[in-house]
Amino acid sequence: MDNSNATSAAMLPPGAANASLHLNPELRRILANIRVLVAIVAETEAISISGAGRTPAALAVLGYAVYAGWLCWMETRGSRPILPRLTPWVDAAWILLFAWLADAQSSLFILLLLFPVLFASLSFGFVSGLLVSLFAAAVAAAQLIIHGRYGDVPWQGAMLQPLSVLVLGPLVAGLARAGVQMNEQLTVADRLLGQVDPRLGVQRVAETTLRALTHHFEADLGLILLWLPDSEPRLFHCNASGKVSELSGELHASLVESLGRLPSDVAVVHHLGHLFGRLPLRYHSGFHLETKSPSSAARPAAEHLAELLDAQSMIAMPICRRAPHPCRLLLESRHRRYRARDADLLYGVMEQLAPVIENAGLLERLTEAAMAAERARIGRDLHDTAIQPYLGLKYGIEALARKTGHDNPLHHDIHALKDVAICELHELRELVTGMRSSASGADDTIGLALRRQAKRFSELFGIAVSVSCPDDLPISRKLASAIFPIVSEALTNIRRHTNAMRADIELGVQADTYVLRISNAHGDAVAPPAQFVPRAIVERAESLHGCAEVDLQRPGFTDLIISIPKTS
Repeated sequence: MDNSNATSAAMLPPGAANASLHLNPELRRILANIRVLVAIVAETEAISISGAGRTPAALAVLGYAVYAGWLCWMETRGSRPILPRLTPWVDAAWILLFAWLADAQSSLFILLLLFPVLFASLSFGFVSGLLVSLFAAAVAAAQLIIHGRYGDVPWQGAMLQPLSVLVLGPLVAGLARAGVQMNEQLTVADRLLGQVDPRLGVQRVAETTLRALTHHFEADLGLILLWLPDSEPRLFHCNASGKVSELSGELHASLVESLGRLPSDVAVVHHLGHLFGRLPLRYHSGFHLETKSPSSAARPAAEHLAELLDAQSMIAMPICRRAPHPCRLLLESRHRRYRARDADLLYGVMEQLAPVIENAGLLERLTEAAMAAERARIGRDLHDTAIQPYLGLKYGIEALARKTGHDNPLHHDIHALKDVAICELHELRELVTGMRSSASGADDTIGLALRRQAKRFSELFGIAVSVSCPDDLPISRKLASAIFPIVSEALTNIRRHTNAMRADIELGVQADTYVLRISNAHGDAVAPPAQFVPRAIVERAESLHGCAEVDLQRPGFTDLIISIPKTS
């Protein structure tokens, strides 16, 4: 889990207040090359100017060309200039200086002002581009008024050029904003698609997606509700540190109910602020996913959800809408205010990830169906190859027991052997019945099953085994069937590699993890045995997304501790 968390954090930089500083490197290099082309065009125009303004204008353009070349070199190296937000303002100031030194003899300098607007909008958003366009139009108009004339055209006619910058600037900024959003959407989706693999299952896909989106949008809380066909709703939670867990119990039920109230076709942004630090102000914005038209249909459900989570700023939207029960995604932040743009970006990303989530659910169901069919086949084979020979063995032992009288010294041993054979035959029948029925529900009798296993081990090998496990411990049959081989392997290791005459098995639950502890006395409290690793048990635990470790700190005892997540 830690590795995937680090990977997600490395590959998806946060896109909140610093979203503009994380543009695609290729796009940044393109902008740097365009700046060099602007400098070349301006230099060509400056050389063609006649009069006293030609030399200073050419020198000013030459200085700008050096500046543009330096920025291009920095982007090629992958470095960022100092105070990058000032670069479009410097571009606009240089071009305005050209126009002033050229005595406003060229209209090209005025049109070149649209390029700083483009740079600012692509790099830092619509507002930055709009401010640069207003600044450029105002200064250009002031220059024309000071000069009084633009060649033979009265300055009133020449004012059309600053007005064109004033009109075209916001248009360019708006188009650039749309391009930035599409670029960010494609970048985030592409990186996420490279990390998720539907073959890993729904849980791994949900964890990777939620962790990456929570980091990218600088959220303090992330929730993803997956309710795929033929399955129960699963709710995953991610905190600000990137730790993902699957919720259960009352919290799971209440959140599933609250998220289910949200409309299946509306994305919503909800924000709670305070005027003068006291008066609460609520901001709500929603839009229909298909038509992009504003909608307030989700307002009551969003307000209820915000109160339940004590959310400051929140985005909530449906995902995987082709499923019978629309899944939901929610991000909440206490230090960032989400806007409709963030919801639109998130929706675009999830539209590309939804097929991956649905495919993961489909593959998981196909895998479970294949496993059920295979279990049924193995059950039939066991019935033919194991149970029938055991029946013959049982009948043979019973016949032998009838031939031996009570005074025979082997009478007691034969009857004990007959009881063992009957018990094993009963266990085999239960195993075959469970495999052929492919039951996957909860099994609350794991404690009793472990005690039967411990009793049989004690009778066969003379090692006393105690079991501590709640009788009502809820655990799935799939996980219980995986724990039995671990216990058997551990008891076998105790019998083979130690002289212990007693072992203790303890199975419990801590938070969202099942903890299995198997202990035995090693007999020497002063000189404990060397540290070792039971490889087979470690591999079994890791296959369940858990871990196993040997603890020798308790004097005179060896403790094997296996931790397995509930969601395994």
